[in-house]
Amino acid sequence: MVQVTSNLRVLFWTRRRTAPRGGDQIALEYTIAALRARGVECDVSNILSQDLTPYSLVHLYNLSDPNSAVAYVDRLIDAQKPFVVTPIYWPHQQWLDARTHATPATNPEFFLGELADEERALSADVLRAQENMARAAHQLVFDAAARIFALSNMERDLISCEFHAAAERLHVTYNGIDPAFQHGDAERFFKAYGLRDFVFSAARIEERKNTISVIRAWREETIPLVLAGNAPEADYLALCRHEANANVHFLGALAPASLADAYAAARVHVLASWWEEASLSALEAALAGCAIVMTKNSSAHEYFGDACILCDPADPPSIHDALRAAYNAPGQTELAAQVREKFTWDRAVETLCAAYHEIAAQPQNLLPYGDASAWKQVSSSLSELLYLRETYLNTLETQARKQAAWAHELEKMVIAHDSVRARWQPLARLARKFSPRP
Repeated sequence: MVQVTSNLRVLFWTRRRTAPRGGDQIALEYTIAALRARGVECDVSNILSQDLTPYSLVHLYNLSDPNSAVAYVDRLIDAQKPFVVTPIYWPHQQWLDARTHATPATNPEFFLGELADEERALSADVLRAQENMARAAHQLVFDAAARIFALSNMERDLISCEFHAAAERLHVTYNGIDPAFQHGDAERFFKAYGLRDFVFSAARIEERKNTISVIRAWREETIPLVLAGNAPEADYLALCRHEANANVHFLGALAPASLADAYAAARVHVLASWWEEASLSALEAALAGCAIVMTKNSSAHEYFGDACILCDPADPPSIHDALRAAYNAPGQTELAAQVREKFTWDRAVETLCAAYHEIAAQPQNLLPYGDASAWKQVSSSLSELLYLRETYLNTLETQARKQAAWAHELEKMVIAHDSVRARWQPLARLARKFSPRP
């Protein structure tokens, strides 16, 4: 039976870059619903000037936007308001290596072949500086937070090891699952799309989710690959469509009921992302009876045990072999029941409620403070990032102006010489279109 609490009012401060809508926002909606069922008043905001006076404490949710996180902590220190954080953290090192060492043979989608070597190196420096800034922001938040809520023991251990967070401030709150996803209708999906027993991926079509590698891994197979999700990066979607064959189906974002039907009709669900913290779509698919393939850069084994097959996101053959093994394996008989029993939203908020009450009872002992070394690291990282971004943009602008000057000269030559007009005028117009005037 749910224990109802009272006299708690919590503000959830979320990432300020809210698009695209992702699993973190869906999980937050379920979390708030479960908290409200226990009598906890909850508000959600991403406004930095939000009045903090009415709240017992503030809950920072998702640190993927480091600039927002730093600004939030600054406000919280000034207001002397205790706060907790759900960081949703996983290291990005393999993705960073793939980005900064891309070749046409390994990761053509990352390869910056049109840039000079110096410009490619500068681009890599910008990426590294962004990661350093994010890590500095995480350190600042973890040092000041009263409690840190990881989505798995693996995430908790990473935060403890990499950021030296005290064990007594670290707690695990697993994601929950909506039971409705066990009631999908496979026949209804088949009637709507003509597909069944396919490989399925319910995820945004984007670089982080590594959709292109799943397409490459499976394109020689005759079993359909079905992709359902928003595509926030138009260029990436175009690349995926270019590399896909007729056996790859892009369905766009599906409503929850249609998504449940898709899980019911699928045989395997895959997330070969560069990293995943605790995927809601994988939980939904497992509840519906799908075999699960997950990136090795995740806490998937903790959620699904040996029923989950891991793959290397940087290696399409690894993704293919994991998918084939999952597809050929006997149907899941126990995983759905385990997921349904263990991962509930009410259970997920038990730890939150206990921590909220503890903090509200002794707020003066858990107020945020500004560690000088943490602020210095943020300041240094931000300064370096801004310098590199400005340098990178200035370098590209110089190249663009050279391109514009070349286009201008070409256009003058075309105008001056009728004999070359028919051949070169289209190229001159194209060059002028995509280049700024000097």
